[in-house]
Amino acid sequence: MALRNRPVLMNNVNKENVINSKSSIAARTVTTKRAVFGELGNKVNTQRGAEPIDRSSLLLKEKKQVICKKNDTKQVEKVKEKVKEKSAKVQEKPQVQLVKPIPKVQVSVETNSLPPAPTISTTKEKESFSSDLMTVEDIDETDKENPILVSMYCNDIYEYLRSLEKKFPIKKDYLTGQEVTAKMRSVLIDWLIEVHQQFHLMQETLYLTVAIIDRFLQSYQTIDRKRLQLVGVTAMFIASKYEEMYSPDVSDFVYITDNAYTKSEILQMELLILRTLDFSFGRPLPLHFLRRYSKAGKALPVHHTMAKYFLEQSLVHYEMCHYSPSLIAAAAIYLAFVILGNNEESENKSIWTNTLEYYSNYTKEDILPIVKNIAIIITNADKSKYQAVRKKYVNAKYMKISIRPELKSPTIVAMAVENKQT
Repeated sequence: MALRNRPVLMNNVNKENVINSKSSIAARTVTTKRAVFGELGNKVNTQRGAEPIDRSSLLLKEKKQVICKKNDTKQVEKVKEKVKEKSAKVQEKPQVQLVKPIPKVQVSVETNSLPPAPTISTTKEKESFSSDLMTVEDIDETDKENPILVSMYCNDIYEYLRSLEKKFPIKKDYLTGQEVTAKMRSVLIDWLIEVHQQFHLMQETLYLTVAIIDRFLQSYQTIDRKRLQLVGVTAMFIASKYEEMYSPDVSDFVYITDNAYTKSEILQMELLILRTLDFSFGRPLPLHFLRRYSKAGKALPVHHTMAKYFLEQSLVHYEMCHYSPSLIAAAAIYLAFVILGNNEESENKSIWTNTLEYYSNYTKEDILPIVKNIAIIITNADKSKYQAVRKKYVNAKYMKISIRPELKSPTIVAMAVENKQT
C-alpha cells in the first residue's frame, strides 16, 4: 500500500533524453506528473485517426488498381488460349486412346499355350511345411510372462551347453593302462552316493562330483589306489563349494574318511585337481538336459523320477561314463516312457515325438543303443554289488521307484536280452 501513495520522481537528465528522442512514441509523452495507475486524458491520438486526407495518394491507388485489372484480363486471355489449344489436340487424336486397351486377347492366348504355372506345387510345399511345424510345440510359450525363466534364450542356452559337452569330452576306456581299474571307480562312486545322501546335498553336487573324478583321472593318469578315495572326497568337496549354498567343512570330509586323510592332504589334492582341470567346471550335467526333455515330453513326476534313477545307476558303471550328458538323459527319459507309458501316447503318436526330437537334437535311432545298455543295468540291479542307488530310491521320497514292478516288465527284459545277443 505504501507504493501506491509514493509520487513518481523523474530525473532532469532523463526528461531531456525523452524529449530529444526521435521515436514514434514521442507524440504520446506526458509532461505532467500522474499517479501510478495513470490518468486518462482527453487528447486526440493523431496516429490512430483524424489525420488530414491526402488526395494525391488516393489517385495513385486508383491507377494501381486499374493496371492490375488490365494485367488480370491479359492472363485470363492467355489461359483461355492454352485451353483451346489442348482441346484442339485432344480432338485431333480421339481414336488412339480407344485402341490401347485391346492386348488382353493376346495375353489369354499365350497363357493357354504355356504349361501350368508352378504356383500349385509351391502352395503344397508351404502347406506340408506348416503341417510339420504344427507337430512341434513351443514348450516355452507359457513362460514368456515370467522374466526369471528367460524363455527367449532357452534354446540358445542349451545350444551353448551342447557345445560345452563337446569341449570337455570323456573318452571311452580312459582307464586303460592305469593302476585304477573300472571296479575301483564303481566302488568309489557307490560309496560317494551314500556320503552325498548323509550330507543331504543337492542333486547337482553328485553329478558334478562324478564328472570331476572322470575328467581328472583321464588327464592325471598317475593316481594309485591308495589316493583314489582322496580324489573322490576332494571332488565332492569342490562340487559342494560350486553348487551348494552352505558346503560342508573340510573337517567333515576328514571325519567321513575315518581320518584316513588329513585336512592338509585334502587341500593339496584340491589344488592339484583345480590346476589339472584349469579351474573349469562348467561342463553340463545330465540332470540339466533331463529337465528340458521332461518338459518337452510332458512327463509326469513318476517319469522324471524314474529317469533320474536310471541316470544315477549309470553314474556307477564305468561303461556309461563316455556318453555325452545330453544323450544319456534322452535315453533315460525314453526308457521311462517305454516302461510307464507316455502321457501323450496314442495310436497316432509315438513315444519319441517330434517335439522331443526337436528339443533334444536326437532321433530314436540315436538313443536306442544307450537305452539298451541302461536296460541291462536295471535288470541286473538286484544282483549287483553296488546297491547305494537302489537303496536310495526305495524311499517314499523317490516314489519307491527302484522296487516298482514295471522295472521287471517283459519290455525292458526284451531290450536287455536283445542287446546281449547283438
